[in-house]
Amino acid sequence: MFIIRDIFDFEIGYLSKSPCKTCDHRKKLPGCAENCSLLDRIRTILAKGISCSGSHPFAEP
Repeated sequence: MFIIRDIFDFEIGYLSKSPCKTCDHRKKLPGCAENCSLLDRIRTILAKGISCSGSHPFAEP
């Protein structure tokens, strides 16, 4: 049985440096960012995360 669940921001971690700094296409920035598969994977991972800061826009007061 496979369980799908969201991940919390502390499980995702953080980027220590931009992946663009060592990219062969960095001279094309920012034009190449929209079609970059690495940045797309990073955005996908971050989009699955849930903030653990305690503030939620739908939280009851």
